Amino acid sequence: MSGSLPVAIVGAGAAGLAVSARLAHLGLPHVVLERGRVGWSWSAQRWDSFRLNTPRWANRALGKSLAGERDSFASAGAVLAALEESAKRLPVAEGVEVFSARRIGPRWRLDTTRGSIAADAVVVASGFQNAPRRPRDAGAVPDQIRQLHVADYRRPAALDDGVLVVGGGQSGVQVAEDLVDAGKRVYLATSRVGRLPRRYAGRDAIDWLIESGDMDLAREQADPGAIAGTPPQVSGAGGGRTVSYQSLARRGVTLLGRAAGWKDGRLELAGDLGENVRFADEASSFLRATWEKRARLLARELSDEVDAADEPAPHLYDARGPRSLDVVAEGISTVIWATGFGPSIGWLPGDALDSQHRPQLPGLHVVGAPWLTHRSSANLYGMVSDAHRVVSAFGRTPLRLAA
Repeated sequence: MSGSLPVAIVGAGAAGLAVSARLAHLGLPHVVLERGRVGWSWSAQRWDSFRLNTPRWANRALGKSLAGERDSFASAGAVLAALEESAKRLPVAEGVEVFSARRIGPRWRLDTTRGSIAADAVVVASGFQNAPRRPRDAGAVPDQIRQLHVADYRRPAALDDGVLVVGGGQSGVQVAEDLVDAGKRVYLATSRVGRLPRRYAGRDAIDWLIESGDMDLAREQADPGAIAGTPPQVSGAGGGRTVSYQSLARRGVTLLGRAAGWKDGRLELAGDLGENVRFADEASSFLRATWEKRARLLARELSDEVDAADEPAPHLYDARGPRSLDVVAEGISTVIWATGFGPSIGWLPGDALDSQHRPQLPGLHVVGAPWLTHRSSANLYGMVSDAHRVVSAFGRTPLRLAA
């Protein structure tokens, strides 16, 4: 692996391969360094029934490599197959981990498990949402309770009855739904997360968001609360559907307030269950009102379809839920932490990126980070725009091999 190249890309996920494909099209020598296999997280960190939240037509980073009908929602396996197909045409080196990178003069030196590489430019595509996060007090959970991060969950049949899911974001509500559909007794510790109605007036939510410009909303124009917030609840399972707290409750999930910590083997809970339900309802109602206004402005016909899962639940707004839960007494066998993911950027110098993951050193570029330049920077629809931006920057700063 020792050598010199104009560009080294770290990470062979969708973001890294999008940059590589553009560089290959321009004929610029480069290498993509992948510590494991191409698309590793799609095979190692997704459950069996997982589906993308965006329909096939909106996943621009995968293009024609992604199999399936235009409006279908791809499985993790289909995404992995698409990435592997794309990588066949690109200079990807698998099994090469970068353990340090530093600036030496005008260039970068990357030390890897297979030697060192010098590069004019480094593209950080090693993932910003693939390092599982657990609460600091996870060690206080009673020893007899099995703990899994959502990245390690695969299927309901692998778990005993009585499952507590902690976290009300996309993964939390989707896994809770997967479990209750299989007949498991499920508790869900909710959180303050908005909801995205899957469809409105016969069109998918992503269609509405793209047409309105929300998917391409620049970071500088966005409300700080939107940038800091959790992505909204929605699901691509079952052909795509709305998932709400109230629909989960109707199917048998026991809703709880936000998990606030553990004490003497009990899960302490905030009394905010009703507030969390209301927040999700109001987010969805705001979107539907915005889309209705747009449809009327464009003289579009609106259908009378009703999405029962998206109907507001004002009868729950005053609910506080229990203030603590004795997990052993309740017969809970497993806690699933749907508490998010962090970045895999430990190989970078500490001053390489700012708090929003934007590069701070010469010759360093980033793709795939949430809200890097716009709302969709981290998803399969929008990361292509950032990939093109990075490659365009190379055109403005000529790169060459060192003599």
